[in-house]
Amino acid sequence: MSKVIKLGNYKGIEVSVKKTPVTDEEVEAQIQQMVAQSTSLEEKEGDVAVGDVTTIDFEGFKDGVAFEGGKAEGFQLEIGSGQFIPGFEEQMVGMKKGETRELNLTFPENYQAEDLAGADVIFKVTLHQISTKKQAELNDEFVATFNNPEMKTVEDLRKMMRMSLEGQRAQEFKTTTENEILGKLIEESEVEVDEEDIQKALTMQIQQMSMEIARQGMQLEQYLQMFGMTMEALEEQMKPSAKQQAEFEVIIDELIHVENINTTDEEVDQQIEQIATMNQMSKEDVLKQLGDADLKKDLNRVKASQLVLTSAIVNEG
Repeated sequence: MSKVIKLGNYKGIEVSVKKTPVTDEEVEAQIQQMVAQSTSLEEKEGDVAVGDVTTIDFEGFKDGVAFEGGKAEGFQLEIGSGQFIPGFEEQMVGMKKGETRELNLTFPENYQAEDLAGADVIFKVTLHQISTKKQAELNDEFVATFNNPEMKTVEDLRKMMRMSLEGQRAQEFKTTTENEILGKLIEESEVEVDEEDIQKALTMQIQQMSMEIARQGMQLEQYLQMFGMTMEALEEQMKPSAKQQAEFEVIIDELIHVENINTTDEEVDQQIEQIATMNQMSKEDVLKQLGDADLKKDLNRVKASQLVLTSAIVNEG
């Protein structure tokens, strides 16, 4: 069973955290990045050139037979982007609107579809439209494209960008400060943590990571495959953080006991109502997912953490 051997000083913890103001240069750099990423397309006449954006139909054939996944209509392809297999975009250079061309290509040896890896194929491509990218300009017309009634001029955009960056910087400062304070509490305490509790913390962290990845439209398995990582390697990478989390929970639970911290049923009910409202759920569904006892335990931990954080002395560097 995990236990606290020595509880470090948890009131008046002193830390020094540097506070970095947002500069005019940072604001301007962010705005210029927005401008650089904002382009429009203008249809052009003539031949396809590197950098053009084309609208095409294509179909791929191996040994005269169309293969699965090798066909699309109205596909938008930027020439020179490297989006397609080597040679595809290069052989399209010089095509004219309305032209159909056969591209003789070879799939890479390491192509993911084994039946196509290293295979000689023909793509029949029909070109419908050629467009060029037009770079946006920083002016009031550009600002108007955001459709924000409170932002009509370039100066408004600068003010809005500064507010956004200052909000991010304030959140970063708050997070860094809290990590420093709680990290110091862990450092000054002495605990014994069971492997079971470390595993629980690890499982929770991986679940949270999976949820975050899912919000981006990806599964954890896809994420691991993309970075060439196994689940075992991910767990090994995250284990030090899980161990620290397990240590922190043991310390906080001891602090709850020492300070006799308690969350009332009324406070739990208020929290359930808040969660239900935010997630458009019924209170019954919230209780099914969280559990009354677990929620009370979490709220006790929040109170104990706030006791440590609010009593700390923060020196802004």
